[in-house]
Amino acid sequence: MLPQVGEVAHVRRHIRVSGVVQGVGFRPFIYRLAIEEHVTGTISNSTAGVTIEIEGPAASVDAFLRRLPLEAPRLAYIDRIEVRDVPREGDEQFRITHSEVLGNVVTQIPADAATCDDCLRELLDVKDRRYRYPFTNCTNCGPRFTITRKIPYDRPQTSMANFPMCAACQAEYDDPMNRRFHAQPDACWDCGPQLWLTNPEGQRIETADAVEETIARLVAGEIVAIKGIGGFHLAVDATNNAAVERLRQRKHRYGKPLAVMVADLASARSFCDCDQSEDLLMSVQRPIVLMQKKEPAEIAASVAPGIPWLGVFLPYAPLHHLLLADGKLRVLVMTSANLSEEPIAIDNDEALSRLGEIADSFLFHDREILQRCDDSVMAVVGGQQQVVRRARGFVPLPIHLPFDSVPLLAVGGHLKNVFCLASGRHAFQSQHLGDLENLAGLEFFREALAHLKRTFEIEPVAIACDLHPGYLSTQWAHEQRLPLIGVQHHHAHIASCMAEHALMEPVIGIALDGTGYGTDGQVWGGEVLIASLRGFKRFGHLRYVPMPGSAAAIREPWRMAFGHLHSALGEEALSPELRSIVGATERESKLLARMIERKVNSPLTSSCGRLFDAAAVLITGRRTVDYEAQAAIELEGLAIDTKDIAPGDAYRIALVEGNGGGAWQLDPAPMWQSLLDDIRFGLAPAVMSMRFHSSVAQAYCALAVAARAATRISQVCLSGGVFHNELLHRLIRGRLLDEGFDVYAQTNVSPGDGGLSYGQAVIAAIQIADNAKKSGLSVTEAVSDEGQTGSLTS
Repeated sequence: MLPQVGEVAHVRRHIRVSGVVQGVGFRPFIYRLAIEEHVTGTISNSTAGVTIEIEGPAASVDAFLRRLPLEAPRLAYIDRIEVRDVPREGDEQFRITHSEVLGNVVTQIPADAATCDDCLRELLDVKDRRYRYPFTNCTNCGPRFTITRKIPYDRPQTSMANFPMCAACQAEYDDPMNRRFHAQPDACWDCGPQLWLTNPEGQRIETADAVEETIARLVAGEIVAIKGIGGFHLAVDATNNAAVERLRQRKHRYGKPLAVMVADLASARSFCDCDQSEDLLMSVQRPIVLMQKKEPAEIAASVAPGIPWLGVFLPYAPLHHLLLADGKLRVLVMTSANLSEEPIAIDNDEALSRLGEIADSFLFHDREILQRCDDSVMAVVGGQQQVVRRARGFVPLPIHLPFDSVPLLAVGGHLKNVFCLASGRHAFQSQHLGDLENLAGLEFFREALAHLKRTFEIEPVAIACDLHPGYLSTQWAHEQRLPLIGVQHHHAHIASCMAEHALMEPVIGIALDGTGYGTDGQVWGGEVLIASLRGFKRFGHLRYVPMPGSAAAIREPWRMAFGHLHSALGEEALSPELRSIVGATERESKLLARMIERKVNSPLTSSCGRLFDAAAVLITGRRTVDYEAQAAIELEGLAIDTKDIAPGDAYRIALVEGNGGGAWQLDPAPMWQSLLDDIRFGLAPAVMSMRFHSSVAQAYCALAVAARAATRISQVCLSGGVFHNELLHRLIRGRLLDEGFDVYAQTNVSPGDGGLSYGQAVIAAIQIADNAKKSGLSVTEAVSDEGQTGSLTS
């Protein structure tokens, strides 16, 4: 019935909001908004997100809809708002109703969020009932993903189901005007999780205050295993060099830098140059942020030996704040609680079993961790944020896809493994799983995959994998009874950058990393591709050199130095002088020369990572490494305080045009001659490092210019683990911009192997869609048992 003259038109609208809208204070926000706009109706969680019905004067309803996306809670991410008119029901008030568990999952679990300012004030307020309660939280902060079994995100679906709320907490939980309204981990001293200390045998240590006792033990130099949000940390006083060294010995982590936690931003500033990184440090995700150290520093030299950077993060859980609040500890090493190459420990009994020979004591709690989730690692590279390791605080938030995808699984690579589940316009990358070196790593892969599949109800119709037959992820993919799509490693890197920026036209892709299986069976890693999401052509690459000892050459980079010098100089590489520079004995040199000449266990590689290894051996004298890319990281560190040099000061890497349409090559032989001359002259290693970095940047820019001349493409995508090198990234990007290119780098997806699965998923999705269009079938029907091979174009 139409309103009469003088009446106000009333309407009712059904609204569905999808995205990260559960567990972030969205329902109380909507409730307060409805009260302020004087509308009635209902709101409930559902597997589709949040369902709202509002009724009232049309102007008030319109104002409600206008304010909804603009004033949403800080942890909310609205993907879509769908609105339709429905018949009026005459509600007299606005109500929050029970969740609907119907249909397929469309909504998303929020990520874990750092303690908010309001909760921190309560934690340190002696008059507050949650004073020093180490699990305080509200709708604006606290654990989410790591305590959730499935969605909708309600308390019975989390590990907090084991803790019935006391009357005071229940009253907060039920009050729509309270910031703890439907905060699923809500708890207090009377009803929530508790802390206790044990020795390595699991026997309780009697103490009036477990936190104070933990602080005392850390001050005394103990190693303490501390149960946190997504797993255990191994903690020591970072100013105690003996304690840090003991931790390294027990953990078998001999050279790799250790992350440190400091109390606040002022403390971080005292240890590091934070100018470009403060926003990252203070973000709700609280990642570890890589920053340049200040010297001299109180932090023990053994925390990050041989490099000028520190990985620093701020407290993100109430327990962390308590450990650092009274100033007895200024800075703590907080490193993942595992032995090298193992998944992080999450269960109390598991921690005692696996860490009993590392930790002197254990700080436990009884809130179950349902998902292992390591700390995220970020950096500022070229003035932009860069993901080094995507985990706590980001997972399981989706990454946007530039087009719709069928349900797909992309299994990633071998190192820094991350898988990806894609469906519709969303790609859900797993947390960082680590290197798939053993069965423990593969079991973590299976565990995390089962959880995300169950959570988002995504059942893949096909699997995308790397081409390398030796990868555990590839082997696992081949064992599944699903169509398989093989994706070349470096094509996946470039596709991940393209998709992040929604680039659908071909680009010049510069893919630089350590190892990737090439379509010719060789080890790639220094590539310039003409790439689209549908395929690629290898336009150019670093000249092949032998990799004597194969994988041993990664652990022992002196082998790569010999391989490069032998390729460039022949028998001269066996001379006493060059053997001395490389750090090889006469017997070792002759053995490697025979391996190369007879092509025994000496695969050819075009890897830029291995080029860096070789240069690092000559410039720094490092013969072996304790962790991946150590030599290259130390080489970059040498040049960090050296100002940019003029192009004329760079070493020359020759640009060789491809014959008969073949790939162009970058030949480093002239560079080695000049570098050896500088070594003989006694030039400062820092200057040689800068010259080397500049030569690599100059060479790849020249190759990009040649690619543009051949293709008229002016968009360049940078990807691959070598682009974690801030200096090289800055030099290459600067040169390309000076040449008039449009340059794209990754900010939300790792350029390293952690971003591979996103690129694999994008390539597989578009191939399936193309196949469907060509065959006239639906995209699901078009997934054949034979998979697709368009990405294998060479």
